[in-house]
Amino acid sequence: AAPAPGPARLPAWCTTAMLRNIPNKYTRDMLIARLHEDGFKHDLDFLYMPVDFKHKCNMGYAFLNFRSPQACTRFAAEYHMADSRKKLPGFRSGKVCEVTTARCQGREENVMRLLGSPVMAQLVELDKAEWLPVVFSVHGECTPVCRPNTAQGAPLRPSQADTN
Repeated sequence: AAPAPGPARLPAWCTTAMLRNIPNKYTRDMLIARLHEDGFKHDLDFLYMPVDFKHKCNMGYAFLNFRSPQACTRFAAEYHMADSRKKLPGFRSGKVCEVTTARCQGREENVMRLLGSPVMAQLVELDKAEWLPVVFSVHGECTPVCRPNTAQGAPLRPSQADTN
């Protein structure tokens, strides 16, 4: 489906957005760096970019949770309908970014949903830290979300990131 014309229309309560049409070779860390450059370092508290395990690249979309609906709206205004070559530079993709409301809202809800997911077990088993979802402290430092009792480390409760 083609992206909706005009600005993204997110509900006033929305804090979790889905960014679509990300170039497939773009990495989670590249997206984080770009969001920090664009002034979202202190606004973002969760990011997950699903990965195609077979092709070892992202699936073209990411889920981002912001600390406030205002930050999410600002993100949508900046990224919706933006040329990916300008917003997500480094690749010759002709894609146009699209921002929509995510079905699952809030950092804690997203983390809990992932922790209970079979995909999380695969991510941890593959031992690819760069593919794991992350939560952010108020200072913008990220910590991978991992399943309890794994080699990746202790279980991460969503509220831990706020204390950093």
